[in-house]
Amino acid sequence: MLTLNDCIAFSGLTDEQLEAIAHHEHLSLILAAELAEDMVGCHNGCARLAAMLVEEAREAALAGDFRRASQVRHALHQFLAEHPGLARAL
Repeated sequence: MLTLNDCIAFSGLTDEQLEAIAHHEHLSLILAAELAEDMVGCHNGCARLAAMLVEEAREAALAGDFRRASQVRHALHQFLAEHPGLARAL
């Protein structure tokens, strides 16, 4: 049986990145991990994940939740560091 930690590891994203994706997509963490794993392997999937992180950070800032916006921006910067070609696409 797979644990949540196993699913997070398989997704290729950090906990922080997955939490932002889960919040953005209104999913549980385990479903966000499954979605992320699928998207990382798809054409333009990483760009779509990065766009979700950008949008989630923007929404948090607009809502006045600057701490969350900062956390999501940090997650985005980590994601972009792992996928350097994406920075130009954003």
